Amino acid sequence: MKIVAAASLLVLGLLTGSGQVAGASAAPEASVASATAASVPTWLPPVGPVFNTPNGTYEGRTAILKRVHDGIRNTPPGATIRFASYNIDRSDTATLLKAAKDRGVNVQIVVNANLIGPVEKGLQAKFGKNPRAKSFLIICRKACRNGSRGGNMHMKTYTFSRAGAATSVVINSSANLSGGAVRGQWNDAYTVYGNHDLYRSFLAIFNQLKFDRAVSPRRVTYRTETLGVFYQRLSAPRESVRFTSSGDAVLDRVRQIHCRTKPGYGASGKTVVRIAMYAWYGTRGNRIAKAVAARKREGCTVAVIGSVISKEVVRILKGSRISVKAADWDFGMKLSTGGEKQVYGTRCYSHLKVMTIDGTFRGRADKVVFTGSENWSAPALGSDEVTYEIHDPAVLRTYNLRWRAMWDNRNVTHRTGIEPKRRPCA
Repeated sequence: MKIVAAASLLVLGLLTGSGQVAGASAAPEASVASATAASVPTWLPPVGPVFNTPNGTYEGRTAILKRVHDGIRNTPPGATIRFASYNIDRSDTATLLKAAKDRGVNVQIVVNANLIGPVEKGLQAKFGKNPRAKSFLIICRKACRNGSRGGNMHMKTYTFSRAGAATSVVINSSANLSGGAVRGQWNDAYTVYGNHDLYRSFLAIFNQLKFDRAVSPRRVTYRTETLGVFYQRLSAPRESVRFTSSGDAVLDRVRQIHCRTKPGYGASGKTVVRIAMYAWYGTRGNRIAKAVAARKREGCTVAVIGSVISKEVVRILKGSRISVKAADWDFGMKLSTGGEKQVYGTRCYSHLKVMTIDGTFRGRADKVVFTGSENWSAPALGSDEVTYEIHDPAVLRTYNLRWRAMWDNRNVTHRTGIEPKRRPCA
């Protein structure tokens, strides 16, 4: 496997001196909870992308939650569950996690301090708060890997050392384990299992998160030819890649899009870019918007779905004739993201943080999806975030079909500049 920014992983002790991921042949924690010949588990988690639909059926609303809950149910004694989620407020999730602990599963959870409620308090009472114990729930004051310097623990990653017949299960999502993520947000999740190096990369980050103190390096990258994973916090240093870095990974990605492409990619010889972004605003948001607008002027086909997207960002995009729609509904008073006050805003919205590129990227024809937890606004630079870079035509097709379904549905997207009071979500 080819690794980019190998120095970052080397600092975490994940790489050998040759720059390759160490121990790739052995599953981490594989000796724990190994199945006996008399009782071989057969359940396997579904892999790849899944999306919830907050204005759909119960099955549609809970599609992502079901993946996580099924993983918990199928985790055997001795295995380890590790969750990093901005918040957990679902009592059904808590019940499953407590039952897992009672049958001998190690349950380790890291959450952000902003929205602590009875569910998280109950889990901490059950699991304790010692980060060196086999089970715990840690509440980070700010971004965990940033100590008390600012930001949030904003990741939404759910892992299982073993679940059913699968090992090294990783579910990365835009969805927290919250009621709002099911009832009021469009979200996605992407599941991988059996990729022990990917699992180790999260394990290394998690083992930093749980101590809630500042660490270095600030940006850690795991990469193969088909999958890149970027864990970052605060203003990141320049990466050793084939371009001049701005220090903002999102801005750099947009700048690496080229608008002419070859047959079999894009449309009519043009690269096609689709964006669905929850929070896109401020000085950073404007910079990214200008880069996206530049791609349109160079000939790319670009369209955007936004939720908390500023008037200035919309102005920049539309100024280059980029089509923009909003996925924000049910405006009114709600609890702020920080949990400290009531604010006016949207209570039903797309929570996706997705960009798809079908065309030329980093100098070659490609079909790539970026998805994860990072918004295109300044707060993301100071938070614990993760972004997946997936090079797979089938995955891109699935994300683009979802994007198109949202774009075409009047109960999901609408013209920008209005604040609908109607609530199409559950």
